[in-house]
Amino acid sequence: MTLKDLSHKTMHALSHYWGVLVLLVWGGALLWLGLLRFDPYGLDESAARGLLLIWSIFDKIVNPIFTLGIPDFRALLFIPLGLYWPGSLIAAKVLTLLLSFLAIVFLYGWSKRTADGEAALAASALLLIAPHLINGIDAIATGPFLLLAFGLGAWLDAAYRRVNRPLGGWFFVQLLWASITLTLHPIGLAYPLVLAWTWYRNPIDARQRRHVLLGLTLVTVLMLALRQGWQTIPWLSNPLLSLAQAHQVAPSLAEPNWFVGGLLAALLVIVLWVDRRFLSSDPVGLMFLSGLAIGLLAADYNWALLAVALLLYRGTPHLITLNQHSEGRGLLRQRGVVIAVMFITSTAFMVTDKTRAQALGEATLSPQDQLIRQLAAEAADPDREFRAASQWPGRTMIAVRRDVFPLPAAATDGQTLLSNIKGITHLIFDPKTPANLELSKNMAELSGVAETQALEAGGVIVHIREDIAPRGEEHGLDHQAMPLPVPQNPAAKP
Repeated sequence: MTLKDLSHKTMHALSHYWGVLVLLVWGGALLWLGLLRFDPYGLDESAARGLLLIWSIFDKIVNPIFTLGIPDFRALLFIPLGLYWPGSLIAAKVLTLLLSFLAIVFLYGWSKRTADGEAALAASALLLIAPHLINGIDAIATGPFLLLAFGLGAWLDAAYRRVNRPLGGWFFVQLLWASITLTLHPIGLAYPLVLAWTWYRNPIDARQRRHVLLGLTLVTVLMLALRQGWQTIPWLSNPLLSLAQAHQVAPSLAEPNWFVGGLLAALLVIVLWVDRRFLSSDPVGLMFLSGLAIGLLAADYNWALLAVALLLYRGTPHLITLNQHSEGRGLLRQRGVVIAVMFITSTAFMVTDKTRAQALGEATLSPQDQLIRQLAAEAADPDREFRAASQWPGRTMIAVRRDVFPLPAAATDGQTLLSNIKGITHLIFDPKTPANLELSKNMAELSGVAETQALEAGGVIVHIREDIAPRGEEHGLDHQAMPLPVPQNPAAKP
């Protein structure tokens, strides 16, 4: 075999397996450079509940996770973790990494079909190193799964139309994927809504359209009823704040970068306006457009990731087109602006990624995770009685590896609450959250019994002391116990 033949075969093999090579290099770099943490902190609450449920089922362990209700149907994607790697957070994050790459593969194919290969390649390369995506992978957050839902959803619909069997396997797979998507986040509603709209406007035949619309309606109503909405979603979040914080390594530990947030918001508005005709006619584009609109009701960092992905995949083709209008035929004239923007954007992304690796190396935690770590130290002794109730039960249970229940509802008075939580030794929650104001008042009425062990920016840890009877004013207060402050309004600081 000549050197020319060997080179030809090598290039032929690379052309077929370039995606696998990129995945190995990218995934290996994230793990080797320390961009993903492997301790039990920084997790998304919904993902933590799903992992605990799957682990418990396959390990045949009954724990309080079953009291938290039905998690989002992302837990179905965690089934391989329960089969082969129960209890492994590393396996969970590697699986999220693989699914995130698969989402980018689908988005690359969509952009290549609707724009061109150059724009698709540039946008995909930037998204692979975007701190918004890496943060989502590390937290096992909803954002990467939403990107996968839209990309894979469009592919499933195309496959179903191509087979043209009204009640075949692709029909039920599509309904299953719709049920998984809409339980993730309010943004997930965009998939069944857009799918119903495209089948209403462009059906294969009237009978098949009726099947699809009826199936999507039943699935949507049933899933929302089972899940009772989205209980762990922060409603009415500030979208500009989410964009300002999404680029940061530890948003809760630093002031929002309003320049980055304002720049991303301005660019997003420009792209949405310039690209409005395409986005309103293309199925995937319509999913992004409607997802961003619905997500304004809960514009958290998952919404910000969706916005950045749309900005990259639809902004890059328009940037290339704009650059091509310049006079001249040289590389710098035809691609000078594109190269400059790519260089600046990739540099900004990599600088943030480097800062992230340094922060993880120094074990930097969010205020909530710092509080959960203190509670984990309390639960370290296996012979000590411990049973906690937490505002973040999934994340707390993974960290402390002991029984954790959801936070109890506030009672009419402290004594009633004390009888309701009999057996609970610790409570961990944020007293500044409006929903916890009444619970904070109940705790303040239990002076001597409810002992504040930690009061941090992320919340408070309260130890319920069963060895001491409640003390009223006639018996005097226990001055050794630090009483829990009662905020007078949601903005009050403890």
